Amino acid sequence: MERFSIWLRRSVFAVLFVALIFTIYRHYFAIDKTQEAVIGEVTPNFRLQTINDGELELKDLRGQALLINFWGSWCTPCKNEMPAIQNAYEQYKNDGFEVVAVNIYESATTVSTFLQKNNLSIPVVLDKNGEVYNTFNVRYVPTSFFITPDGTLQSSYEGELSKEQLDQWIKEILPN
Repeated sequence: MERFSIWLRRSVFAVLFVALIFTIYRHYFAIDKTQEAVIGEVTPNFRLQTINDGELELKDLRGQALLINFWGSWCTPCKNEMPAIQNAYEQYKNDGFEVVAVNIYESATTVSTFLQKNNLSIPVVLDKNGEVYNTFNVRYVPTSFFITPDGTLQSSYEGELSKEQLDQWIKEILPN
């Protein structure tokens, strides 16, 4: 019985040690830090599938003010802010403004159903594996990023956006 207890303690220690080493490795070495989104720097490029089986590449939107919004159809604050984002998209799209709504971890069918049910026409892309979500260091949804026409990440906001907040930040990034 005593041998079993010693063996069990050593096994648990070994598993915990391996988990610690793996975590340190992933955190410091396995993540490409050159592809992180940082305020004041050029936003990393990404390419994601649209809900219509097309592709959207971020660099193709250079020259426009841009809102990138990370969201999920299961997220109540995300659902609450979508009408304001839709209205801002319609109001400013002829002034050089674009929206990219990045849905995380959901299927095209789920997202399409949500958009139809809520009468939304904003551009949506699918981040099925969370790669872009991680590049932008998103911790909560909704999270929004405001990008200037030259591709610089100007600001970000975690939480539900109001129409007034959207108007203020969009006006700050619109091309002159």
